[in-house]
Amino acid sequence: MDRELYGELLEWKDSDHRKPLIIRGVRQCGKTYLMQRFGAENYGSVAYLKFEGDESLCRIFDGDLDPKRLVTAISIHLDMDIDRDTLIIFDEIQECERAMTSLKAFCESAPEYHIICAGSLLGLQGTGSFPVGKVTFLDLHPMSFKEFVRASNRRLYEHVVEVGKPDDISKDALRSLYTEYLAVGGMPEAVKTWIETKDMTKVDRILHDISESYRFDFLKHVPDKDIKRVNMIWDSIPSQLAEENRRFFFGHAVKGARSSELEDALQWLIDAGMVHRLPKVERIGIPLSSYRSDNLFKLYMMDVGILRCKAGVTASQIFSGKVDPLFFGGFIENYVMCELAAYGCTGEGYWASGNAAEVDFLIVLDSGIIPIEVKSSDRYRAASLKEYVDRYSPERAVVISMKDYNENDSVTTIPLYSIWMIGKIKG
Repeated sequence: MDRELYGELLEWKDSDHRKPLIIRGVRQCGKTYLMQRFGAENYGSVAYLKFEGDESLCRIFDGDLDPKRLVTAISIHLDMDIDRDTLIIFDEIQECERAMTSLKAFCESAPEYHIICAGSLLGLQGTGSFPVGKVTFLDLHPMSFKEFVRASNRRLYEHVVEVGKPDDISKDALRSLYTEYLAVGGMPEAVKTWIETKDMTKVDRILHDISESYRFDFLKHVPDKDIKRVNMIWDSIPSQLAEENRRFFFGHAVKGARSSELEDALQWLIDAGMVHRLPKVERIGIPLSSYRSDNLFKLYMMDVGILRCKAGVTASQIFSGKVDPLFFGGFIENYVMCELAAYGCTGEGYWASGNAAEVDFLIVLDSGIIPIEVKSSDRYRAASLKEYVDRYSPERAVVISMKDYNENDSVTTIPLYSIWMIGKIKG
């Protein structure tokens, strides 16, 4: 399946200032597949090294970290020639700290070797000796809806790209795939299984297994004092998104707990890429980061398929529109958060006034601060956005809903099934 990050890998390969590359992302979001496909299509050979569970491989890095010695040892380990037309892949690099350290030597002494590494964010954050300034990073998210469309119906995808926006030919098909995506989510194995089988029972089994595998990651990487708290915060997100006020409350995750007792556990989830934290913005101004609240925020999961399963919502309930409106509103906000992150426009906060008006997302572009209000249907009143516009007079405001794309003097309406069009505003 094609991923948008592939183009950035091509740019990295051809760069005159190329450094070893680390692809970060949650477990099972497609890092290994992407690296191996990129290597097979762009290099004469691929030297694939997976450190997880391979102690003999890790021992190669126990001695000195001279790149020539390491390349020779890797060549013997894999019984293959390694030259400048070989892509060297270090997978699960967080399992071998010395391999991580060796990237500094490759950057400084042997830049002719092309090295891509991957690791789960949860493991990478615990690495001690990190080659600061000697590596390049790229982040891989679960598949976006745009990538889902491309995998599901390439002709539809190519038509939309050519036209530049949904039209009468593509709109109904995009709406249908959008509903499927809300149920399946963007984990590549789940997407592949759905496209090939249309069997939601198999998809649910995959999503459940992925969710459970994260618990084992918690046991492996999270300090003992925080493991229970991490699990309780993670498990509480679906119910907190179903509240009228979707702000995250530590006391709802762990009864009677104070925020100071759970901050470390929450930070583990954030650093691991498992959740998106969206703080409340106390006032509007550049830089917006100066006015974000440390204590008032919302939490969203990194994938709507995982969220649906953890919430106990079936795919048929999504397809038939039988989900409680209160939860569905939070669910759609979570979807938008994931889409914005995938397209590089991660929300920097949300705005709320004292009279219950609330704008769901604020993004910062060269043109200024852009408020975004999210609606799950095509019938709504954007009263909160109007209050924001009346108060702060932004150059541009956005409504994301089921209405067709439209752009007037100051407000752009973007369909929920084409959030990638936020790029038109970026431009």
